[in-house]
Amino acid sequence: MSIRLMWCSVLVAGAALCGSSCAPTADAGQEAALQEVGAGGEFCGGIAGFPCAEGFVCIDDPRDSCDPEQGGADCGGICRREHPTACTGREPGQKYVSRDPSECTRIDFICKEGYSPFFNECGCGCQRQKRACDYNDPNRSYIAKDPDVCATLRFLCAEGFQPFFNECGCGCEAAP
Repeated sequence: MSIRLMWCSVLVAGAALCGSSCAPTADAGQEAALQEVGAGGEFCGGIAGFPCAEGFVCIDDPRDSCDPEQGGADCGGICRREHPTACTGREPGQKYVSRDPSECTRIDFICKEGYSPFFNECGCGCQRQKRACDYNDPNRSYIAKDPDVCATLRFLCAEGFQPFFNECGCGCEAAP
C-alpha cells in the first residue's frame, strides 16, 4: 500500500512539474459530479433562458439573492419535477423548516452540525448529511481529502488504476 501511495505521489509531483497529464482534470471530475445531480436541481432560466429537461419546470432558485418578485431581472432558477411526488413530511433524515416552496425563497436558516439544507418541491429544511468517507478502503488511495484542494490538482494514476473525484476527496482507485 505504501509503495502504491509513494508511486502516486511521484506521479503527482511529475504531473505538477510537467504541467500535463492524460488523466482527467479536477474540472472534469466536478463536471461528472454535476451530471450525477440529474435534471432536478440543474440551472435553468437566466438571461439565456436555459430550459429544463422534459417533465421538469424552472422555478426561482431559493439559494441565491436574485428575486423576480422583488425586481430581479433574468434570475437563474433550478429545475423541479413538474408533478412532484407526494410529500408526507416524514421523509427519513429530513426536518422541514417550511412546507411551502415559495416561502422557502424568503427564509434564511442554518442547519445544525451533521445536517445540510435542502430545497425541494415540498418545501425546505435540513437533512442528515450522507457523507460517509471510507479513507481506509483498500481499493482507493487518496491524494487529497478536500474537494477544494482536488479542484487545483492534476495527477496520474498507475497502470490498473483510474482517477476518482467525490465529496470525500480525490485520488486513484482500482480500475474495473
